[in-house]
Amino acid sequence: MPLQIILPEEITDMDKLVLRLTEELLSKFGGVIVRAERIDGWDGSNVRIVVKNIDLLEEIIREIGEFESKLGIVGTIIPEIVSEDEYKILFK
Repeated sequence: MPLQIILPEEITDMDKLVLRLTEELLSKFGGVIVRAERIDGWDGSNVRIVVKNIDLLEEIIREIGEFESKLGIVGTIIPEIVSEDEYKILFK
């Protein structure tokens, strides 16, 4: 499937941050990352990351923390990380 980026009518700073985060995660984890999107989760999460291998959960969370530290925005990203299979069941 080709790359597809769907932008909202009004692009927020959080949208831009998700794009930057996605680029960072892709450089570290390559094909493990399936999807990244800004969300308004019921639990306060604001970024959903869909992965092929949920076993890398801790490494992905650590990378998000390092990304935030590098930008001086610790605590801004509240990720919801789900497996590709779980995403297909819950969100399709």
